[in-house]
Amino acid sequence: MRKAVAATALLALTLSACSSANVEADGKGTPEPASSAATRSNPLDLRLPAKADYLIPVTTGSGARKLKPFHPGDTVYTVHMRCEGKGELRLDDGTDDPVRVTCGGPVAIGQIFVDKGAEQSLAVSPGDGNGKWRIAVLDGKQQTAP
Repeated sequence: MRKAVAATALLALTLSACSSANVEADGKGTPEPASSAATRSNPLDLRLPAKADYLIPVTTGSGARKLKPFHPGDTVYTVHMRCEGKGELRLDDGTDDPVRVTCGGPVAIGQIFVDKGAEQSLAVSPGDGNGKWRIAVLDGKQQTAP
């Protein structure tokens, strides 16, 4: 009986620690709760922090796409990205070495350091040309959802 109570309490603590909010690119900034159950039903969950300043709101697509240019408010911005299926997703920032993320894996979260206020341009492209992906760009150094 003691093990069952401890396991239930641990499960409740784990579920509450894993909750976060997502903001969709609908222009409204409507929070969408994300829990471990939501993550299982949404393989493109980005594990975004509950409060964030979005430079690029959550954007979902397939195929290659240039994202709208933006100006970070500081010297760092945070990218959350993920893709379904097999293959990889490339994030090109105009350098010779795009970031590559394996599809079907956990969300990739990276911080990019830049000159303060410098315009940034990103392009997303799946390796196979058709994979479904999701990305969000947040201003500053962000804490990730557990």
